[in-house]
Amino acid sequence: MDKVFQIHLAGMLFTIEEKAYQQLKSYLENLHLHFQNNQEVVMDIEARMAELFQQKLGSNRNTLFEKDIVEVTLTLGNINQMDDEGHVQNQFISDPKMSSLQGRKLRRNPFDESLGGVCSGIASFFNIDPVMVRMLFVIMLVVYGSGILLYLILWAVVPRANAEEAELMRLQRQNRSKRLFRDPDSRVIGGVSAGLANYFGFDRVAIRLIFVISIFLFGTGFWLYIVLWIIVPKAASASDKLMMKGKPVDIKNIEKEILKNQSINKVNSIAAHGANLMGLLIKGVLKLIGGFIALLLFVLVVSISIAMVALFFNLGNTGNINELIGITVKNPSVIWAAKTGILLTLVIPCVALLMLVLRSLFNLKLANKTWGITLGALFLTGIILLVYSGISFGTGIRYDGSRSDIHKLASTDTLYVSGLEMPIVEDSELNNANEEIAGESHNKELVFFDKGIVIDKDKVYLEIDNFKVKKSKVPGITLKIIYRAKGRNADDAAQHMSTINYPFEIAGNKLVLPSYFYFDKTRQFNWQELEVILFAPEGTILKFDDASKEIIDDENLDEADGEYYKVTGAGVKCTDCNKLGEENNTDQESDINIEDDSSNSDLNRHIDATDGAANVNIHMDKKGIGIKKKQVLQK
Repeated sequence: MDKVFQIHLAGMLFTIEEKAYQQLKSYLENLHLHFQNNQEVVMDIEARMAELFQQKLGSNRNTLFEKDIVEVTLTLGNINQMDDEGHVQNQFISDPKMSSLQGRKLRRNPFDESLGGVCSGIASFFNIDPVMVRMLFVIMLVVYGSGILLYLILWAVVPRANAEEAELMRLQRQNRSKRLFRDPDSRVIGGVSAGLANYFGFDRVAIRLIFVISIFLFGTGFWLYIVLWIIVPKAASASDKLMMKGKPVDIKNIEKEILKNQSINKVNSIAAHGANLMGLLIKGVLKLIGGFIALLLFVLVVSISIAMVALFFNLGNTGNINELIGITVKNPSVIWAAKTGILLTLVIPCVALLMLVLRSLFNLKLANKTWGITLGALFLTGIILLVYSGISFGTGIRYDGSRSDIHKLASTDTLYVSGLEMPIVEDSELNNANEEIAGESHNKELVFFDKGIVIDKDKVYLEIDNFKVKKSKVPGITLKIIYRAKGRNADDAAQHMSTINYPFEIAGNKLVLPSYFYFDKTRQFNWQELEVILFAPEGTILKFDDASKEIIDDENLDEADGEYYKVTGAGVKCTDCNKLGEENNTDQESDINIEDDSSNSDLNRHIDATDGAANVNIHMDKKGIGIKKKQVLQK
């Protein structure tokens, strides 16, 4: 069995066999000897070597072999083969397996996964940089949250690459000579525009101009720049800068890049200093905005969590909501599934965004694989629970049922219609908390789907759906009551309709119509509704009180100010509205007549005033004021 060693290279720990270790040790010694006056080049080459070693190891093995050292050193260039001008005779490994990439399949990439390997798998399929795909998903996340749903679907549908396919993806990534980075050397703010220019081969000024113009298009340019600033990595090392420009990452190019950077750093340009200062200022403002967004997201997460916990355990003012839920859904498992699903689908996206903002602000490693899988699984669980509760609830109300009852009234010229208002349920807890208003009744009426609802200890009262008056085509007065309810099927809907109690009364020419119906609190609310239609022959006089006029359809009466209405061929017409209007106008007017008798030296003024409210005459002269009550004729 061959010996193995553990080595640290560029801050990373590797396990390497003995022969490979001896070859790597010789290469590094020559490297240090050649660049003994410029250790920065050595450090950057070692960082590139460590990156290539990590790509070779992947997830299926953890030991470096002699073949791996040979491939990496040939990729970087051999120090012993340098010519007189300092150029390295390097070559890239051409693996015969790479030819099979032409028939590659869409798979999740296990070698380059931030969450599930979906983005890197798509990038490998289209042979593009994974950063571009990740940027697209983040943009889709901002647009109606479609990025999360699409990512979860792809995560579930696209299989993970097997050993051979994963190896092909690793070779493809290793041989990719160009990647998208932010360019720190040509930056004005974050280096995003310069990085895009290097990747696509465009003029950086043109890209900056596009970003500036798009700022005025609903601010899209600003937010897109921020997204790219967060997602696109910075070209920190010489290797990164070479890959950003599409140049081979070998020893000579690394040396040239570092020497160029060292010469640039020695130039203290006022313009560059000003650009850096402006960049720092803008970055500070953006961090302040990000901190404010993080605070809002944190408050949102806490608020949703507190509200849902209160709803779960019936705390605070959630009693009415839970009462409505309790009469609508009788299956506890559906209620708990819906509440849990709402909690997860609301909180998890906020938590994910909060982690993303905190990661970008403080460079925290929060979005690792475990966190991502956990949040994704919880969000998917919430979706499944909502689907389950929705299907369970929907199947119980998929059928609409209705039936009608006909009640005949005694023939009469005048029918007196009275109404009963919604019952008042006294809130004892509110009365006890407010002793100063003890004795007053407080109606616990709620609004549920645009209908008034009162929940008592053992009954549930609901407003009737409608009350209409129509001309009858047959002799006699008829009361038609229409019952409606939903259910799983016809029998289930009929059972729910049978729970409706409508306490109307018919006594001779008097009709009492409550504005509500009720059912026992133990029964389920399945959209029970009730409609009342009164059919009366033409010429019938109807007298409504105020309570009955409150529930009658507004389109059914030409005016609602009177008491007596007549059924005609054109509808129900008021017979005393104008007369009552004239009396009201007469009662509310005050006629004042002032006479000035100027012939008398003494002031004699006669003021006759009629007060409609008090029905009095007021007479005033120099002797005093006299008030005489008028006598009003009763009609």
